[in-house]
Parts: sequence; C-alpha cells; structure tokens
Amino acid sequence: MDGWAGKTIYIDLGSGSVKTFRTEESLIRKYLGGRGIGVKLLSELTDPDNDPLSPANPLIFTSGPLSGLAPMASGAVLTSKSPLTGTIFSWNISGDFGRELRKARIDALIIAGKAERPSYIEIGEGNIEILSAGQLWGKNIRACTEALKEKGSVACIGRAGEKQVLISSFVVDFLHSGRGGLGAVAGSKMLKAVVVRGEAELLPSDPDRFRELETKVLKLFDASPVLSKGLANYGTCALVKLLDYMNLIPTRNFSRRGTSFADAFSGESIKSSFELEKESCPGCPLGCKKKIKETGQIVPDYDSLWAFGFNLENPDLISVLRADKICKDYGLDPISAGSILGACSELKPGKIEAKGLESLLLEIGEGEKMGSGAKRYLSGIGREDLSMDVKGLELGGFDPRGVKGQALAYATSSHGGDYLTAFMVGPEVLGKPVNLDRLSFKGKAGILQVFENLTAVLDSFVFCPFSDFAINEELGSSLLLSGTGIEISPAELLRVGERIYNLERIYNLKAGFTCEDDTLPERLFENVEENEGYGFSRQEFKAALQEYYHYRGWDDKGVPRLEKLKELELNF
Repeated sequence: MDGWAGKTIYIDLGSGSVKTFRTEESLIRKYLGGRGIGVKLLSELTDPDNDPLSPANPLIFTSGPLSGLAPMASGAVLTSKSPLTGTIFSWNISGDFGRELRKARIDALIIAGKAERPSYIEIGEGNIEILSAGQLWGKNIRACTEALKEKGSVACIGRAGEKQVLISSFVVDFLHSGRGGLGAVAGSKMLKAVVVRGEAELLPSDPDRFRELETKVLKLFDASPVLSKGLANYGTCALVKLLDYMNLIPTRNFSRRGTSFADAFSGESIKSSFELEKESCPGCPLGCKKKIKETGQIVPDYDSLWAFGFNLENPDLISVLRADKICKDYGLDPISAGSILGACSELKPGKIEAKGLESLLLEIGEGEKMGSGAKRYLSGIGREDLSMDVKGLELGGFDPRGVKGQALAYATSSHGGDYLTAFMVGPEVLGKPVNLDRLSFKGKAGILQVFENLTAVLDSFVFCPFSDFAINEELGSSLLLSGTGIEISPAELLRVGERIYNLERIYNLKAGFTCEDDTLPERLFENVEENEGYGFSRQEFKAALQEYYHYRGWDDKGVPRLEKLKELELNF
C-alpha cells in the first residue's frame, strides 16, 4: 500500500504514553483516509454523549493517500467532537501538515487525555516526543509558529484556544485556520502545538501513469476559469463582484442584502491597491493566497471580507485587514466572530466602528463571553432569534435565500452552517460542474447528496476544497490506482463518501440531534411575500428536506433505514 504508511499513532497526554498500531487495509478501503478515517476512528473511540472539552474527546489528525503526491493534496484533516456545535466535526487544513505526516509514515495521529502542564508534540522520523510548552503558553500564533517552524510544519493554537474560546481553531503554518472550536479542545488538553517533519520520499506506485494523470489535472485546472482566472489571480476575493451582482451578499446579520462598497473589496480593486505576491501550499498550481508585499500580511479570504466588512456594513478595508490579522494571531474563526458581532450590532443603534471592532475581537480572543458562539451568547441574553446558525455553527457570507441548494446543504450538513460540506454555490452561481437554477428547490435534493458524497471523498483524499472544480470520482479513482496501487472504482468511491456521510449522521443522532435540527434561522423564512419572493417558503423547504431524506435512504425523521445501513456495512 504505497499511499498509506499502515501506521496509526495514539498519544495519551495524561499518561505520556505513545502507542503505534497498524492501520488495517479494510479501514482504508472503506474510509480511504483524511476525513473518512478520522470520522471512523472518532466514532469507535468515543461516546457521542461525551463532553467535547473532556479528556476523553480526542483530536485526530489524518493524512490522505495522495497527500504530498498530487496537486492540491498537501494538507491534512482534523477531526473531533465540536465544543461549539456538539456535532462530529472534520476540517480540511491546508498547508504542509499532511505531506509531512505522510513523510513521517503516519496515516492517523490520535491525541487523547489531558497533560498536567502545557505541552506540545514533536514528530520526527521514527521519533515522537511530548515536550514542555511552558515557554510557548500565553503566546499567540505568530510567536508560537516562529519558535517552532524550524522543527517542521506547525499546527498550533493561540491564546483563544488556551482560554477554551469556543470559536477558536488551530492555525497551520501561519495561514490555514479552521472552524468548529477545535482549538478549544486542544486548550482543554493543555496542548499548544503539534510539529511534524518526515524524511521518507513520497513516490507513486506507477510513476509514469501518475505523471500523465498529474498533467491532465493541471490542464483541467488551467481550463477552469474559476481556478485559473479567478482564484489564481485574486484568491477568493474573486467572488465579490459576481456575488454582489447577483445580490447574494447578506449584510447586517442577514437582515439586509446588497452592499454599496463591493467594488472596493473586490479582487480587482485589492490587486490594484497593493503590490501582491503569490503564496502557495506545497504542490499547488494556484497560489490562491495573496501576500501584501509591503507588510507581509496575507489578503483576507472572502470569509473575512464578508464577516468584518459587508456583514458589519464597514467599508474600511484597512480595519478589515486588521481584524483578520487579529483572528489569525489569536486563532479565531472569522466567520463566527463576525457573525457574533453582526448580531450584537443589531442590539444597539449605530454601527461598530473600526477601533471598536479591533477591541471587541481582542476581548473575544482573551475569553470574553461572545467567544462562546452566537447561539450560546445570544441565548444567554434572551435573543437567540438573532443567531444566524445551523446546529450552532454560524452561516458564511453566501445568502441562502438566493441559492436554494446551498440552503438545503446548510440544513443537512453534519457540521452545521458549513458551506464546504457541499459547495452548491459552485453549480448554482458559478455554473460548475453543471449549471443549476439557484432560485428553485426543484431537483436539488438528489444532486445535493451526490455533491456531499463527492466532497467527503475529496476530503478523504485530502484534496483542497477548491479541487472540486476540476477533480471528480473518475479522476480520483485513476490517481488512487497509479499513486498507491489500490484499485477502488469511481462508483465505489462515491459509496465511500456515502458511508462517511451516513456515519456522521449516526454519530450526530446518538449525540442527541434530530430532524428538527435540519433547519435554518427563522429570519430566512420571514416575509417571503412582502420581500418580492426573496426567501424560503417553509412548505417548499420541508418538502425538499423530505425529498433529500428519501434520496439518502433515511426515514421521514432523517434516520438511516436498516437496509441502507446494511448496504453501507454500518451499525447503529
């Protein structure tokens, strides 16, 4: 099995023990790697009722079979039970971490227990140590990463994670953060960082065929305007003008739509205002991260532009840059942070000014109550109606009232309000890989579950989320065979994705979630007739949800039927 090391590492921070287990081939064939193996291991190792911040809840880093081999496949996946949502949660972390795990011959790194003192884990070839992080505790991301970067790829938490802020995350190699509060899980374990450097050479099992396919992948990337013209030139800021034109940018906590300053925040405007340099993950042809040459700061993704700009009706780009920098340094999820502030701005007259924005984010990073997430914080003051979340995870900056498939994807996501579990904005707004009517629920249920399954497969290969504009199950199957020598047909790959999604569903059901949680914020159902039809008909939404359950092989309560579980070789 050239694509897998066959090695799983289990670290108990409480006892200091490090154990090595064989990664079974049956596990690989059924769950592939990355997200799939992470979800399977979490479901086996923990009770879904466990407190996410208890020592029993593990952090699981997993590499993929093509990590470090294929273009856009250098990352890893981090899986745990989310303290923010209470759901199972996997996040694709880009950068170099997954490639280094593979080079260290590790398929999965499981970290359980709680250390007695601040600690970090250092992984080298054949050597794993739990070391004191006393000198690092209290430092933010940049200082911690600077101190450790010579040792390898660094995944660390900032002060927000240390203080168990529920919207905190790991940040990998300065750049790549996540959602779901998994930084708080690390803080609860007194775990500051994981550093990994491997020495093994990564080679495909059939080099000639693999290089042919690699060339094909690069040609597909080049042929995709979204990738080669948009993301490669402007990063995710490339979406701003199109989203504005289609009136899909929600503002002021989803109470309004549209903005007067989209042009100033567009990729084209930012590129003309600053001298930019390309920043790429290893082996990635896109370089979608753009660095401002003068300051060295990475240009914020669309997520931050929306969260601290459009959502707050804040046209000051410099203040958005500063807000994004604070989030990256503290390890805060910008979508969640901006959503909380957007809701709070509704409670008070006027807007949040630039200086006030920075001070509020610093307070959140230092443990202020708003860091518990929009749903918890607003429930505590009797205004849960202002929380724009699904299952506790705040929605991103794509207004689901204008992209009905994305609305259904938000409602059915295993993670909550995560647009990346099925990026239906692709077909509904960008027309890729197919063009769908964005204002209709018709036909979306069947297509959505295919997209969800395919995304689960790509996350298990640990391809970058943007890869779905070029890579499908057929190409993935061919890359897998030439890269690893393992043959899994395209149809069976989609079955792997379906198995992963159903296992996540089972976990969440056992954790107490029901079909009642497969919904959207009440505000999105309001005033459909008065708002020129812009919004959801509750009846149409519920009908689409039932149709989705049918396509999934679930009953009308969203519970997988026995025959579906048998088909997927799952137990409930």
